[in-house]
Amino acid sequence: MQAHRLNHPGKSSHGFTLIELLVVIAIIAILAALLLPALSSAKGKAQTIGCLSNYRQLQLAWQMYVGDYADNMPVNDVFNLSMNRAGLISSTNSWMSGNAFTDIDATSIQRGILFPYNQSVNIYKCPADKSTVMDQGVIPRSRSVSMSMYMNLNQWPDNVWHKLGQIHNPGPSQAFVFIDEHEKSIQQGGFGCNSPNWTVYMGATTWISFPATRHNNGCALTFADGHAEAWHWKEPVTSQISAKPVWIVLQSSSGPADRDYNRLKQAVAQNAPIQ
Repeated sequence: MQAHRLNHPGKSSHGFTLIELLVVIAIIAILAALLLPALSSAKGKAQTIGCLSNYRQLQLAWQMYVGDYADNMPVNDVFNLSMNRAGLISSTNSWMSGNAFTDIDATSIQRGILFPYNQSVNIYKCPADKSTVMDQGVIPRSRSVSMSMYMNLNQWPDNVWHKLGQIHNPGPSQAFVFIDEHEKSIQQGGFGCNSPNWTVYMGATTWISFPATRHNNGCALTFADGHAEAWHWKEPVTSQISAKPVWIVLQSSSGPADRDYNRLKQAVAQNAPIQ
C-alpha cells in the first residue's frame, strides 16, 4: 500500500519569507557587532603577551651575557653613515647590527653578540608590527625592539652605564633596557631619551626616539632586573605624533608636564656624567 503525504490545513510548505530572512540577517549582524570588538580585544591582548614574551627572552639573553662577561653589558653601538634614517647603523660588535628600516632579512640580528644566547630571530620582533622594509609594503621588517642608549652606548661613554652593578638612580627594577620602538622611528639599535640632568637634543622636553603605540596605545619594555612590562600612553600628543606620516624622531612632547615623556625619562639614568 503506497503511503501518501497529507497536506494539513494551516501548515506552510514554503521556505523563509523575505521578512524572516531579513530578521535572521539582522540578528547575525547584531551578534557580529557584539562579538567583533571582544575578538579584536582578545587578539590585541594576545599580541601584547607575545611581545612581552619575546622581549623577556631577549632580556634573559642580555642577563646571560652580563653574567659571562664580568658584569659588563653588551655594546650598544651606533654610528652615522649619513644624517638620514637609512644612514644610522649599528656595527657587528653590537648587541645587533644594521638598520631595522633597511635590512632585508635577519642577518643583522644573527651577527649580533646576543644572538648566541638565544638563536631565535623571532624574539626581536613584535607580533603586532606589520611594517615593511623601507615602507615599500613588500618585505616584513625583522626587528621592532631597540636598547636604551644608557645601556653601554658607545657614542657617549662617559654618560652611560657600562656594567650592571653601576645601575642606580633608578635601580635595575626601574631602568629600562629594551623597548618596543615605533615603526616610524626605528633604525639602528639604540633608543634615545633625554635624561633629567642631561639634555642631548633640542631641549629637555623632546622625544629623541619614539616608543611604539601598537598595543592599545602602548608598548612593551624590559628592565635590568629581568622583568618586562606593558605600558600605556595617556597624552593626546603621543597619539598625534604616532599618526604623523613622517620619520618621528626629535618630536616635541606636550611640555614639562607630559606624563608619557616623563614616565620614560624617569626610567633612564638620572645623573650625568656616569663614571
